Amino acid sequence: MVRLHDPVLENDWHAMCLASELTDKPIGVTLLGERVVLFRTEQGVHALRDLCVHRGAMLSKGWVKNGTVVCPYHGWQYDKDGSCVCIPAQPKGERIPPRAKATPYFCEEKYGFIWVCLGEPAGGVPHFEEFADPSYRPLPCGPYTVRAAGTRVIENFTDFAHLMFVHQDLLGHPDYAELPEIKVIKEKDRIYIENIPIFQPVAHSGSDKQDGTTYIYRKEVYRALSGRLSKTDPGNGQTLWIMISATPVADDECQVFMVVSRNYGFDVDDENFIRFQDIVFDQDARVIETQKPELLPLDLQAELNHRVDIFSVAYRRWLGEMGVVVGTA
Repeated sequence: MVRLHDPVLENDWHAMCLASELTDKPIGVTLLGERVVLFRTEQGVHALRDLCVHRGAMLSKGWVKNGTVVCPYHGWQYDKDGSCVCIPAQPKGERIPPRAKATPYFCEEKYGFIWVCLGEPAGGVPHFEEFADPSYRPLPCGPYTVRAAGTRVIENFTDFAHLMFVHQDLLGHPDYAELPEIKVIKEKDRIYIENIPIFQPVAHSGSDKQDGTTYIYRKEVYRALSGRLSKTDPGNGQTLWIMISATPVADDECQVFMVVSRNYGFDVDDENFIRFQDIVFDQDARVIETQKPELLPLDLQAELNHRVDIFSVAYRRWLGEMGVVVGTA
C-alpha cells in the first residue's frame, strides 16, 4: 500500500480501533497507507510504525512483554518511545545501536476508541461532554469498513436530502422530502447548521412517542473527516447525539467509527441503539460505495450542485481552503 501524504490529515487525530479490542496483544492497523502497531502497557496506549528496523518484520505480529512490543522475528524489544531496549542475540552489556529505533506516533484513548496522529497534533483529541460524560451512556459503534473515500462519507453526513430515500421509513419519508432554507455558519475550526426540522417515521428507541415525529437537527463538521450531530424532540427535549470519524486507510478506503449518546431511555438495552446505527450506516455505505468519481471533487463545476446541497458545498470549499489532498480530486 502506498504511503499517503496530506498536510492536514497527517496532523489530525484518527480513530483506529475499539479500545476494548486492545488488550494484552498488539494490534496492526493502517492509516494513510502507513502500517501502525498499537499496544497497551501499564503506562497506557502506544503507537509505533509497524516495522522492525532490523529485518522489516511487522511488530504487530509479535507480543507485549515488560512494557515493550516484541518483534516476532528476532525478539527485539521496543518501548513506547520506539527505542530498542533489548536485542537478545547481542552480548549483555553491549551498547544497542542508536539507529535501533521504531518511529513513534501520538496515541490517545478516548470515547471508547484508540486514536492516532502520524504528525504533530495541535492538541489532544477534541473534548465533547456529551460523549465523555458516562451519564449520557456513550456507546462506541463500528468500525465500518467502507470502500470509498472518507471525504465521501463525511459529505454524506452533511446531506439531509438522502434521508427520505436511503433511510426511507426509518429517518425520513418521500412524502416529507422538501427541505427548509438552510444557513451554513462557518467559524475558524468548524462549519455547522442548526434548527433543521426533519420528520422521521420511526421515533428514537426508548422515545415516549408511539409514531414518528419531527426532530430538530444540528450538524457540525469540526475536522476534515470528523463530525457530530444532535437530534432533539422539541416536545420533550429527548436528544440523541452522534459523533462520526472516517479514518483514511487509503485514498479510496476508510474505516468509520461512531459514538452514540442520549439523555433518555436509559432503561432500554444499549444494544438497540448500536443495532439501529449498524442498520442505518449499512444503508449509507451501500450507496456511498457506488459513487463516481470515487474521490470527492473540489471543483464545484465537476458535479451538479443544487441549493439544498449548501452544507455539502460548504464542506467541499472548506476542504479546499484547508488543503486536504487525500480523498479529493
